[in-house]
Amino acid sequence: MTPRSEQETIISYDRELDQWHYYSDVPKHNHKWADLVHNRTQFVEKNGTIEVLEGTIQGTVSVRKPIVMSEETRAKAAARFKAYRDRKNEVTDDEQ
Repeated sequence: MTPRSEQETIISYDRELDQWHYYSDVPKHNHKWADLVHNRTQFVEKNGTIEVLEGTIQGTVSVRKPIVMSEETRAKAAARFKAYRDRKNEVTDDEQ
């Protein structure tokens, strides 16, 4: 097992082949990406943890910056979600 301070995840794009390449020795990332990595080489521990995963990613990769909401926007979103839950609960209560 690689020490935590030396673990890395690398996702790179090869323009000539038009494909994404994945390499990681971070078990948490490998668990998340396992279904998307093909043509893969992997090292799996006895407990099932994917210690190292390398291969190509089918499809595209997207990186988004986090959404930052103001307090006002957050309050409006919370109110909309509460109204949605209340309506949903009313429908459920009517069905019983």
